[in-house]
Amino acid sequence: MARAGLSVLREEPKRRRLWDETGLAVMCLTPCVLVLGFVIVYPLARGVYLSLLHYKLTDPTGTRLAYLGNYAAILTDPVFWEALQNTAVFSAASVVLGFLVGLVLAVLLDRDLPGIRVLRGLSLVPWIVPYIVVAFLFLYMFNFDVGVINFLLRVLGVATENIAWLSTPHSAMIAVITANVWNQTPFYILMFLAGLQTVPLELKEAASIDGASPLQVFWHITIPHLQNIMVIATILMLIRNFNNFPLIWVMTQGGPINSTTTLVIYIFRLAFSEFNFGYAPNSAASSAGSSSTPSSCWPCCPCSFPSTGWSVPPSRPTWPPMPPHRSGGRRRPPSRTM
Repeated sequence: MARAGLSVLREEPKRRRLWDETGLAVMCLTPCVLVLGFVIVYPLARGVYLSLLHYKLTDPTGTRLAYLGNYAAILTDPVFWEALQNTAVFSAASVVLGFLVGLVLAVLLDRDLPGIRVLRGLSLVPWIVPYIVVAFLFLYMFNFDVGVINFLLRVLGVATENIAWLSTPHSAMIAVITANVWNQTPFYILMFLAGLQTVPLELKEAASIDGASPLQVFWHITIPHLQNIMVIATILMLIRNFNNFPLIWVMTQGGPINSTTTLVIYIFRLAFSEFNFGYAPNSAASSAGSSSTPSSCWPCCPCSFPSTGWSVPPSRPTWPPMPPHRSGGRRRPPSRTM
């Protein structure tokens, strides 16, 4: 009985400590959960509810239950499919160009040169500029009459007359993508430069000694170490470009002729121009599903798993090694001393 009493007394402080830690965790997490529920769960649930209604402020018949009618109407809405196509083109082109430019600049900045830290800091300036400022900056740069882009093209002899960049369907998308790439490239530079700092120099030196060229070292050693960073940066930028509203709205407002109308622009027009609050959440749900697809596929991507830094097994060399140095005779094992 005495031993049982002692064991109970010993376990009591442990239980009390565990309860205190659990209570502290609950007390700290409860405000966060409430805030997230208010700003995320409630708007999402409200949007799903409105998507089941015929809720248009300009309709004198009032609000009524539409069930899945709004979801069925989206299948025959040509503007929605055009906006979805524009969103895919805008997001894919922005991510690919920003990825390539950012990778090249990160490799160039990953050097021990005088003043390289200043250049690294200056390379991040476009990233800290607000979207609205970037939009107005490129709006004036692509201006038909006084834009610097047309001036440079005429000086270089590429164009003989001014180009209406923001007034024609194909060139308007090019102008918007150019502005977006300029703004988001520093993010790739920051991510890739941080990853390049973690690549072991011993692997690069060993590969160079074995006769690997700089391109082979970059492809077989540097790229495998950047795989996870590349996947994460691509997913983040895809989601960001899917939801890019201020840049496109300030530069083109979705025109001309819906050539730059993305899903967020289309949803904004439905809600605040046509006051169709029943059909707009339906399109928003489709947009959310499209933007969440890359993040859902990330766990299945083979590049998302930890990399060893080598793209092939060690038994298969990735480059032709240098021939071994041969000595005049066979090396003898060291003699043992008694």
